[in-house]
Amino acid sequence: MLPTKFDLVDVGVSSTKPIVDAILEHPILDGTKKYSVECTEFVTALSEETPLPFIKTFEDAGLNMLLFQVRRKVVGVAAIQVNTELGTLLAPHGAVPLPTVGTLLAPHQIFAPTVFRPIRTPNDVAFYLQEMFDEIKKVYGTSVTGLVGNLHGGVPTILPADVLADSFVKIVLTPNGTIRFYFSALFCKHFFIVSSPYGVKLFGLDESTIAFRKVGAVVHTGIDALLDGTPVIVAGATGETIVYQCLYPLTRHFDHRVRLELDSAGMPVPAIIDWSTKNRQQIRHTLASFAINQISTSRIGLGTQGANEGDISLTTQMLLGSIVFRRAEDKVSERFEILSSQFFQNIRLEVFIVRREWNIINKEFDFKRRAIRLADGESWQAKLRFRTF
Repeated sequence: MLPTKFDLVDVGVSSTKPIVDAILEHPILDGTKKYSVECTEFVTALSEETPLPFIKTFEDAGLNMLLFQVRRKVVGVAAIQVNTELGTLLAPHGAVPLPTVGTLLAPHQIFAPTVFRPIRTPNDVAFYLQEMFDEIKKVYGTSVTGLVGNLHGGVPTILPADVLADSFVKIVLTPNGTIRFYFSALFCKHFFIVSSPYGVKLFGLDESTIAFRKVGAVVHTGIDALLDGTPVIVAGATGETIVYQCLYPLTRHFDHRVRLELDSAGMPVPAIIDWSTKNRQQIRHTLASFAINQISTSRIGLGTQGANEGDISLTTQMLLGSIVFRRAEDKVSERFEILSSQFFQNIRLEVFIVRREWNIINKEFDFKRRAIRLADGESWQAKLRFRTF
């Protein structure tokens, strides 16, 4: 217990909006004494602040923020055009009525977050990416025509049953969270994948084109494998499964949330000078900041002799619900002097989030600060402690 000569005032604040502006009926501090203020507790929700950009951001950016798009190796045509898209195939599929293969493939040819594909963890990426390739394989494997050779990298045509029997594409998350692809010989001959500078950065790709062509004993990759120095797609196969692994773990750039900041522009506290990543000086009235730390753990199953049995699991925090960023028992080092304790009747607080946002023009991440977004029914709570000194 503090000696009686010290005043201690705790004020709890909560709001369903990023900002709260409370005007008290009576002053809460003794105007003859000096006080400090600190944030001793802070709880908020992050369900509206997704790790990746918002779904609308991907929709508005289009190909500029494309993660993956599967295309057909149509020999003799330019790579990025309508004739290489899966959705433009006109071969019939199934019985009457006869939907085209392209109609069934169109929803699966592009990989990006959607309402039906809510990506919040690296595990989600592996799950939905595998699902996308499986759906593409299923459409070809259940069609009347199968995989028509001259529309997919050259003859012969692959029968539906042979498509279903093929391994096609397998997605694996390594123990450190790196994406690894296993592309079958069938896929390498008939398809290729394109990404955007954002997708290259996020996944750690060698380049924006994923394609393979074997010449002799050498496997050519990327745009060289697809075009061979020409302006159009060239035929070529690998005759074997190709293993393609990204350059670094997906967790490196996956979470775009950096930190939360609790600001007070209405209380008489000293300003903080903040130097941004763009070397710009900014003035803040930040009472507390909280890093958003995405923690991942991996587990490898070993046999009795210590051999790897292939049992690998990667666990990542979801960060859903009300998240406690500071507890009452935590040690607080952010303490600020109240410059004037007389007639202290206004408490104005606002919660900000700092996020990495992809700059389409400069092809790099910018750090942006804005008010936090809260869903209906969500709120944030904070407790301020005023202490005399």
